[in-house]
This record gives sequence, C-alpha cells and structure tokens, in this order.
Amino acid sequence: MGRNNAMKTTYKTSTVTKPYTINFKGWSITVPVGAKVSNKTACGYDDSYRFWVDFKEYAKNMTGFDNSMLHHDLTHYGINVPKEYCRDY
Repeated sequence: MGRNNAMKTTYKTSTVTKPYTINFKGWSITVPVGAKVSNKTACGYDDSYRFWVDFKEYAKNMTGFDNSMLHHDLTHYGINVPKEYCRDY
C-alpha cells in the first residue's frame, strides 16, 4: 500500500473550544472559542492538523489587514491549533 493510500481522508472541520494564544511571526494572536479549523494542508488532508480557516471573519475590522503580511502568512502558513483546544473531527 502506497503512502497516499494510507493517508487518504476527506475535508473535515471542527471548532475551537477554548482560546488559543500564540506568538505568530511577531504577532500575539488569540484564536477565539468557536473559530473554525480544518484538516486541509498544502499536501491534502491530514487529521493530525487543525488549521484556523475563518480568521478573515475575526480580522475584518483590522485596517489594512487584507494587504498585510499577516494576512499573507495566515493564508500560506496558517495557525495549527493543538487538538486539546478543539472538538474532535
């Protein structure tokens, strides 16, 4: 069985159950309770990851966010929220 067959899964989402604060590329960011996370990675889907996917909703009132490096880094690197801060998939 090849590596791809062993890791096949589908897109899944979950929610954050307690605030998760992280220093992300020089920014102190708190992922709030109720934030949506998913198992989608740059290489497919992996249930060991919980990347914050709805960060734009929480940042919509930040002036200049859409054109910022923070927006770029959240989009392309993401914040992986630890499993213990999220509901199970």
